[in-house]
Amino acid sequence: MNRTTALVTTCACLLMGASLLAPAWCHAKSIAKDQVNLRTGPSQDSEILLIAPQGYPIQVVKKSGQWTQFRDWQDNLGWVYSPLVSNIDTAVIQVEKANIRTSAGTSSSVAATAAMGEIYRILGRKGHWIQLGYYETDTPLGWIRADLVFGE
Repeated sequence: MNRTTALVTTCACLLMGASLLAPAWCHAKSIAKDQVNLRTGPSQDSEILLIAPQGYPIQVVKKSGQWTQFRDWQDNLGWVYSPLVSNIDTAVIQVEKANIRTSAGTSSSVAATAAMGEIYRILGRKGHWIQLGYYETDTPLGWIRADLVFGE
């Protein structure tokens, strides 16, 4: 085995090992439709935990058959029918009021103010900053610190 092959093999093993150690809930997803029942168990007979709007961000914990177990921004642990889960990256504001800035940095001017519970599409990332946009139109709004949102 030459040095290049050994390096590639070593890197692949390290990456694979890191992914095995990563928590299962780290996969961010969102709810694909409006007014989706999120349940206490993996069955339509299970109690409704809450009714989620389109774009509601969740972190996947595990899958069981046609159901996905998740954790949400309020630390609810629940289940959703898997076809109702989307790969669209979204974020929900976790603080009472947050500044969305024109660029990634606290010295940038404020483009908008967001309130707790508002949902936005994630359009990009830069260090500890997330670029937010409107869910329906993909229109960029601005940048927010990652620690102020859930779903990143």
